[in-house]
Amino acid sequence: MIARAGNTWVAPSEDRRLKVAGLLLLACAAGAATFVINHTSVEWPLPVDRFLLYAAVSVLGVNLFAAGLLVLAAGCGSTRSLRNPGRRRAIALQIALANVLTPALLYATIVDNPTAESALEASGWDIAGGLVAYALVFIAWRLWRCSRRYDAVSADEAMALDPRPPVLYLRSFHDDDIALIDDGGSAVTRHVMQAISPPSPEQEIADILRRVGPVVAIGKPGEPLPQLGAARLYVPNDQWQGKVIELMSVARLVVVRLGSSAGVLWEVEQALANLPRQRLVLAVLGGSAVAPELVARLSAALGPSFAAALPQPPPRGWKSMLFKDPRRRIGGLVCFGADGSAHAVPVRSWPIAVRDLVYAALLRPSAAPLRSAFRRVFADTGMKSFASRRPSRAVAVLLAALIGWSGAQWFYLGNRRRGALYALLFIVSYFFSVVDALRFIWVDRQEFDARFVAARLGAARA
Repeated sequence: MIARAGNTWVAPSEDRRLKVAGLLLLACAAGAATFVINHTSVEWPLPVDRFLLYAAVSVLGVNLFAAGLLVLAAGCGSTRSLRNPGRRRAIALQIALANVLTPALLYATIVDNPTAESALEASGWDIAGGLVAYALVFIAWRLWRCSRRYDAVSADEAMALDPRPPVLYLRSFHDDDIALIDDGGSAVTRHVMQAISPPSPEQEIADILRRVGPVVAIGKPGEPLPQLGAARLYVPNDQWQGKVIELMSVARLVVVRLGSSAGVLWEVEQALANLPRQRLVLAVLGGSAVAPELVARLSAALGPSFAAALPQPPPRGWKSMLFKDPRRRIGGLVCFGADGSAHAVPVRSWPIAVRDLVYAALLRPSAAPLRSAFRRVFADTGMKSFASRRPSRAVAVLLAALIGWSGAQWFYLGNRRRGALYALLFIVSYFFSVVDALRFIWVDRQEFDARFVAARLGAARA
């Protein structure tokens, strides 16, 4: 677990005893779930005493599942030390999240019984139950986001644990709470998405730029919790400019999201004056107001390239309710070639690359437009050779456990031949996929990279 030793941060270690304990807790949770599903599917109507029994077993199973995941994560070295108060608060919120979801899961189990579903429809309780279940899922999502903010690593931790030069993300503090790149000019859309809180543009940008290095940003003074996205570094008001210059000098890449504050104007001036142009990317995203003096300064310095990156205004009035063209430019990125010339890369909602369709399905509206644009930036600036993504062990485990018969975990890790073999074997490969999931969990991260990921990373750098 991430811990501090004196003035240094200790890299997370793995513990196979915790892995075994976590897997046993998950097995017990699976047993409780099987008990509830098997009995509620055949017993209806449920007597009060039986319903209370199944509810109690459901609560027990959900808490065992949450505890198993937390212990397994600690065993895999992917969490911070429990001595950190933020980590303890995050665990408390995650356990509360699991209990909030328990009624929704029990309701979903009951309505899986056709007799129960018909009875609920006849009484009119199906709509009320569905609405309550959706409300509980929404509350659980907000608890999850809050727990992640408590558990967010600081910029010092991120840079200590990742030896690569950092990526510096600069923006106006006013843009920290923006949920969408572009809301189409609709106040209703803006307020609804703020309430739902999908992954923000900053989160998506940080997720992309972690391929280059640890992503850090200056935190807003006085905020109780860091925003999700770039790892925050908090400095006094009279020292932030010196810290920005210091980080610029060591950063592999500086990304500035243009905004309306005077601080952003100063940061852009410093970047243009002191940075090699290939280490700078300017982001103009819809939803962020850009200061007129900054637009004038960059238009004069960059010419047509900057104009080609500006968002196109959405339709107004009744036209905005009839059709929103997904091909409309909702923003743009300005990068620079080896000769210092500026290149504008538009950000559009459409077309969506096939590889990005999964993000749309996961309700991440900013992911596909930004990923498509940054792929072009990496290619235009020559960063494609080292902007390789480290595959997630958690994703590999989930793919192996859920749809491993299709070979998805091996396609994800870059071993297409083995993935195709699993898909051909189909039923037989289901057993091997479970073994794969356990192997991925059992080995430490270094062995996982050496045995399962090396081929993919080598292909990405080629």
